[in-house]
Amino acid sequence: MISKKKMRELADTVDAFYQLLGDKHWIFHDRLSLAAVRTIHASAGGDADRAEQLLIERYHDPERLALMLLPLRKLPAMRRRLDLVDKARQDYFDGRFYSTVHVLLSVMDGFVNEFETVRRGLHARKPEELHAWDSVVGHHLGLAHAHKTFTKGRSATQEEPAFELYRNGIVHGSILNYDNITVATKAFNRLLAVVDWAVAREKEQRHQAEEPVTWSSVGRQLKETLGAITEQAEADRANKQWKPAEYRPGSKEFTDHPLYQQTHELLTWWKRRNYGSLSGLMTHDLHNKYGKSVRSEVRRAFEPFPLDDFEICAVRHDMAAAGTVLAVLAHSGGKRVSAELRWARENAQARPCPEPMPGQWRLVFQPRVFLDRATSLPAE
Repeated sequence: MISKKKMRELADTVDAFYQLLGDKHWIFHDRLSLAAVRTIHASAGGDADRAEQLLIERYHDPERLALMLLPLRKLPAMRRRLDLVDKARQDYFDGRFYSTVHVLLSVMDGFVNEFETVRRGLHARKPEELHAWDSVVGHHLGLAHAHKTFTKGRSATQEEPAFELYRNGIVHGSILNYDNITVATKAFNRLLAVVDWAVAREKEQRHQAEEPVTWSSVGRQLKETLGAITEQAEADRANKQWKPAEYRPGSKEFTDHPLYQQTHELLTWWKRRNYGSLSGLMTHDLHNKYGKSVRSEVRRAFEPFPLDDFEICAVRHDMAAAGTVLAVLAHSGGKRVSAELRWARENAQARPCPEPMPGQWRLVFQPRVFLDRATSLPAE
């Protein structure tokens, strides 16, 4: 059973979050850790504007936002839209906030339209349809509450700066001055909340089919939700304490590093054309996406680029649960390319797991990504 102390801790933290930021229509989702929210609350000292600024800074961190977005891959209807999400993320960090907002609004509408058999986008949903019985986004000041401004009509043209995610006014061209980091960040916040809602809906439907809703089943779902938030808090603590490091050839730390060892193993399997073993080093997301056909997908990606030799040039361990390995790949015909291989330390649910949490280093991107982005080098 979940302890009363942990339940109280969760409830108090979520309530404190909404006390400060509920009127600004920010939503607590399970990719926000309890520790991070407590830090924001303590640092803001009751100032909602300051709390909002601190929350935006948390999103406006390239690595942290990338990790927040990893669970999107688990939902097929969202997986189809990941290329658009990635473009919106790039626009966000390049300062094209207007583009981020429009792209993410279209992603949310399309995802919700496809997610359920009832074909209606997010903008066509009533607030009561967005309650999530076993998720923190189901708070009375959460997703359903924020949805009221999302769909609010705006007939008169408004040129004053807007800082809310007024979907209808933005899409229909009546709200003009929304090109700012606040609205863009709220678009990412809403996207993650909608994903939480979708996961909760799937669980609800599954449990309704399997068993009647009882206090026992509700308690189990709450325990799962708290477990995910606690896990995220533990990962955030590790990231906060982490100090980035880069290792180069010639040091024991370089060859002893697990990222060097994993990369050496991956490239060795590639050189030997052992695509079955190679596929075992790919992220769980790839396995979840392709299932038993993952080996075939990996073969199709790597086989056109036979590897003759390789050299691992650097290991950049830039986050507790993520790192990049730089390598030079020599292909047939004397072609040499410089490639970056991005790795994440994750558990079986593809959640980031820094040490000492149990996890494995796996290649984050789908196989073709680092091949497509590789830079050609002159032949030796």
